[in-house]
Amino acid sequence: MTTSQEATGPGETRMADQHPHHAHVAAPAPPGHGVPPSPAWPWFTALAVGVVLAGLLAWRPWDQPGAGADPLPTVTATPDPAPGEPAAPETPDEPEVVLGAADVASLFLTDDELARAVPDAAGMSLAPADEAVWGLPTGSMVDPAACTTAVTVVEQEPEVFERRFASDDTVTVIQSVDLLADPSEARAAFDALVGVLGECPEYQQVNPGVDGGAWQAQPPTTDAGDVTTVVRQATLTAEGASSPEVEVTALVANALVTTTASGVDPDVPPADPAVLAQVAREAGERALADR
Repeated sequence: MTTSQEATGPGETRMADQHPHHAHVAAPAPPGHGVPPSPAWPWFTALAVGVVLAGLLAWRPWDQPGAGADPLPTVTATPDPAPGEPAAPETPDEPEVVLGAADVASLFLTDDELARAVPDAAGMSLAPADEAVWGLPTGSMVDPAACTTAVTVVEQEPEVFERRFASDDTVTVIQSVDLLADPSEARAAFDALVGVLGECPEYQQVNPGVDGGAWQAQPPTTDAGDVTTVVRQATLTAEGASSPEVEVTALVANALVTTTASGVDPDVPPADPAVLAQVAREAGERALADR
């Protein structure tokens, strides 16, 4: 995934759109992310049925007085609230937030958030990767195939896909937004991604005529909340060089927001995984609050 879980960036050259780990870009992908890749009334019905059944069991016509049975016990109704005493308010479920294309821009990290998440990127801004497209390049594949969403994040092309990046000689940060139709679809995609990441400690992207990238990843960790995240650390090997990666995918309503930081020193992580995940959650919460 470039999920939770870019030196030059995963499977890419120095330019941000040349990263093989995010094979969603027609032109060379950004360096760290690979080549640019629910009203519930049934309970009320059940309750009503339960009341009717209870009434039938309590009212036994074969045991009525005069038929040789003991008198039925007196039933005391529950008194209404005393005058002036407020009734317990009903709390209806709040409708789920559904983000649209106009909300996508707010999902990307601000300059301050970027600096907090990846200190080496302080002073940078995420720039649009205009040529980035979702999916793998023609002829490209992930081996094993079951690990494909580790690169593409979602299995099917999303309703909206956008990517931005920031890069210099020390670090590359790539952030992608996959906007799905509704929150339930996004939750299903997020859960599927977490499963793939847990089952794919090693995989590679094979590109025709071009050196691909191979990843060795640590098990992912998740943190649930209003914005749920999955974070993973990995090492990308491409063109004879190794690059450490920290990747976070945040579930924000009906969007999956993936942030990948890649460094040049294989022994130095480009970001603190816990901090990157925290900033990703806070940025998602900020985006929801700003609607």
